[in-house]
Amino acid sequence: MRKSVFILTFLLFSISSFAQRTRGMSHEGSSGDVFIGYSLLNGDTFSHGSGWEAALTGNLNDWFGLKADLGGNYKSSGGVGAREYNILFGPQLMHQADKLHFFVHGLLGIAHASVDGGPSSTGAGWVLGGGVDYDLGSNFAFRPVQLDYHGAHVFSTTQKDARYSVGLVYRFK
Repeated sequence: MRKSVFILTFLLFSISSFAQRTRGMSHEGSSGDVFIGYSLLNGDTFSHGSGWEAALTGNLNDWFGLKADLGGNYKSSGGVGAREYNILFGPQLMHQADKLHFFVHGLLGIAHASVDGGPSSTGAGWVLGGGVDYDLGSNFAFRPVQLDYHGAHVFSTTQKDARYSVGLVYRFK
């Protein structure tokens, strides 16, 4: 387990090296961004789990980047709490139109779910989705919507959820 945590931490920090401007980028493009926001996970397994999401994207050019996505969602029912954490990595495609930045991504990684005083399970996790950012000027943007199909294989079952995220983006110029 320690080896997996070390490898994932190394990958997370090494993706930040892509946040440097590359030769093929135009003067308007961002070299990368950081997203921090609220997340709602809703579906067959983790219905109405509120939480957080943080993502770091390193752009290789104006339309393609590599993304690291971390998230945690929590739910309490009948005095028993449950939580799920995700560490996901993958490609992201982007398109800019004036003040709007559209993106789609496909991410793979690990998911860890646990219940207070009960079992826990770690398995494969994945996300397929996208969203839009609205430029606020300078380096900041508002992400009003990010919708993802979220899946995880925990507790010997395949979880299928919709994930909605909203928050702030800081772009590296």
